[in-house]
Order: sequence, then structure tokens, then C-alpha cells
Amino acid sequence: MSVFEPDIINGSIGSSAVGDQVLAERRLMVAILADALDCYRKYMMTSNVRRRKLFRDADRWIHSEEYWVFSFRNICEVLGLDPQALREQARRWRRRQITSMIEPVPLQASGSTFSLS
Repeated sequence: MSVFEPDIINGSIGSSAVGDQVLAERRLMVAILADALDCYRKYMMTSNVRRRKLFRDADRWIHSEEYWVFSFRNICEVLGLDPQALREQARRWRRRQITSMIEPVPLQASGSTFSLS
């Protein structure tokens, strides 16, 4: 069956086919969101250039206000998620990761601590 056949164009296909299509689109959206969050989490601190780019791309996508079929905002809305809440969770997670990297380190000689902040 072709996309250009009259029964598809006229919307006269069976409801199960439409339901399958909607389910497939939602699965794709879940996969896109999961991949972006995974890249954001795994590659934030990497020194690998390619992986660092994946992090930056995910970061830009998550924080973008663009609105199109596969934008972060639209995917969240379709999946019933609050995009602002997810963005805030990503920001808090990032701050925690950065903070944990600059925790005070004990000096061995005196037992006192110093910090890079």
C-alpha cells in the first residue's frame, strides 16, 4: 500500500492502523527524548570531542524554545511531561555534577581543606 493511495489520503484507513501509527510516533518521541537525556547525562564531562558535541546538541535541544514536531517542548507535551520541570531537573543535575568536581579536597599535611571555587 502506498502513502498516495486514495484510502490513505481520504482518511478511510482502519482505526487500528491509525492507532498503530500514533503508537509508533509516540515510541519515536520517547526514544528521541531518552537519547537526548542520555547524551546530556553521559557526555557532560567528557573530553572526547565527538561526545562533547553530543552533549552540547542535547543541551541546546533541551533548552530550546523552538516548537516543531520533534522539539523538546512538543515531545514533552505529547508525552504529558512538563518541559520546564525536566529542564530544571537537568540544570540541578548539572550543577550537582559540577559541584562534586570542585568539592573541597583535604590537604594531607595539615588536614585542612581548599576549594577551587
